[in-house]
Amino acid sequence: MKYGPKGVRFVGINSNSSNTYREDDFEHMVMRMEQYAFPWIYLHDETQEIARKYGALRTPHFFVFNEDRKLVYTGRALDNPRDASRSTEHDLDRVLDELVSGQEISVKLTNPIGCTIKWEGMDSHWMPSEAKDLV
Repeated sequence: MKYGPKGVRFVGINSNSSNTYREDDFEHMVMRMEQYAFPWIYLHDETQEIARKYGALRTPHFFVFNEDRKLVYTGRALDNPRDASRSTEHDLDRVLDELVSGQEISVKLTNPIGCTIKWEGMDSHWMPSEAKDLV
């Protein structure tokens, strides 16, 4: 992982309800993490409290914190995650490069791109009323 030697650590958090869309629950995603050997700690937000507190809208939705644990970026990793070879914006790489080099973060907010979080007791495409385009 190219940012590990620079002190960057990654944590994935699954906030999906196992009752809303079983294929996206924690157990199924753990299998996916193992299949693709993703190099991060993977946690379960069973109560969905963390997703609500941070305002997570999609999976994935990235939150980048500096060494003082101050949020410096939230949003997407790429502008075309389904086909990374067609991406023209590599937002997460840009943010991490700026962060580890001590630069000011040039773009602090982008719209996350991905599937909706599967909220407990809601239709699989439901999003909180406050969810909207961020920029």
